[in-house]
Amino acid sequence: MRHRGFTLVEAMAVVVVLLALVAITAPVLGQPRRAARLQTSQDNLRFWGIAAGTYTMDYAGLMPAYSWRPGETYHVEGTGDVFINGTWQDAQNWQETNLLRRLTGRSTGPDKIRRSSNIYPHRRRTHLVMVDHMGLSPTDRRAADPQDRNQLVWQRDPLGFEEHGPWPEATTGFEDQFGSFPVIQRWPYSSSYQVTIASFTLDRSGIAGLSTIGPVAYSCNVFLTGTAPLGNRHDIEVAFPSGKVFMFEWHDRHSASQDLWYAYPQARPNRLMFDGSVQDRPSSEGGEGFDPRDPNDPEPFLYRYTPLTTDPQEVGDPEALYPVGIRFTRDGLAGIDYTP
Repeated sequence: MRHRGFTLVEAMAVVVVLLALVAITAPVLGQPRRAARLQTSQDNLRFWGIAAGTYTMDYAGLMPAYSWRPGETYHVEGTGDVFINGTWQDAQNWQETNLLRRLTGRSTGPDKIRRSSNIYPHRRRTHLVMVDHMGLSPTDRRAADPQDRNQLVWQRDPLGFEEHGPWPEATTGFEDQFGSFPVIQRWPYSSSYQVTIASFTLDRSGIAGLSTIGPVAYSCNVFLTGTAPLGNRHDIEVAFPSGKVFMFEWHDRHSASQDLWYAYPQARPNRLMFDGSVQDRPSSEGGEGFDPRDPNDPEPFLYRYTPLTTDPQEVGDPEALYPVGIRFTRDGLAGIDYTP
C-alpha cells in the first residue's frame, strides 16, 4: 500500500498555519519577560531610594550630591593636593574624578581617569555618591535599566570602549564635548536613571543674586550653567514627597514597542518619588515644568529631543518642542510633579 506524502500546497498551508500561530503567541510569550524587566527597573529605583535615605540620614538631612566647593584644597588620587580656583562645577568635576579613581583604582598609568571639565557630573552620575557611601561597585548593575543594552555592555568592560562602540555623540554640534576621551571614560559608570535638577541646585534664580541651572531650548542634553552653589539641599525642603520626583528613567523602555524619551506625553518612564514609591504614570499627567532662570513666566519651558547616537530615535516631528516637566519642576523642591 502506497502512502501519499504532502503536496507542495499542503506543505505551504502547514507553514502558513505555523507562522500564524507564532505571530499570535509571540506577544503573549514575551509578556512575562517584559513584565520581569519592568519589575527589575522599578526595583532598581527602589534600591536607589533606600540608598538615598541612608545617605541623608548619615549626613544630617543632606540629599545625595557632589559636595566639593571652589576656594578649597582637596587631595585628588593620582594628582595630589588641588586648590580649586574656579566654579562650583569645576569643584565637583574634580570630586567626580577623585571618586572614580578611588572606586576603580585607575589613578595612574594609561588607564587613569582623566578630569572632565565640561559636563555636569550630577546628570548621569549622582548615583556614584551613593555607591561610594554604601561601598558598592561603580558598575553596579542596578544603575542600568535592564532594557538599556548599551549601558549594560559598557558596564561589563569599562576599558573596552574601543571594541564596544558605538559611543554616544550629540547630533547638534556637541560632538567634541561628548566624544572627548575623559567623557567616554565615564560612560560605563553612568546610569540610566537621572536625578531631578532641584535635588542639587537652587529652585530658582535670583536668590541672593545667584543664577541656577536652566534648560536649553534646542537640546535636551545640555544645561545652561549658573553661579549658584551645587548640592547642600535638605530633605525637609521637599514639600510634597509623594508628589515630587527624585530619580527617573531618561527613556521609557517598557510601555511601548519603541523606547520613548521621558518628556513625550505618551511616555511612562519609571519615577522614584521622594517618599520612596515608584510610579509610571504618563508624562501628560504630570506638571509641565518651567525655566528656573525665569520663574515668573507662567508658561512652561519647551525644548526639543536631541538624541545621542545611542539614544532611541525621535517619535513624530523631530522639531517638535515639549515641556521640560519633572526635570525642571516649577518651584523645585517646593513644587509638585504628580498629584497623589
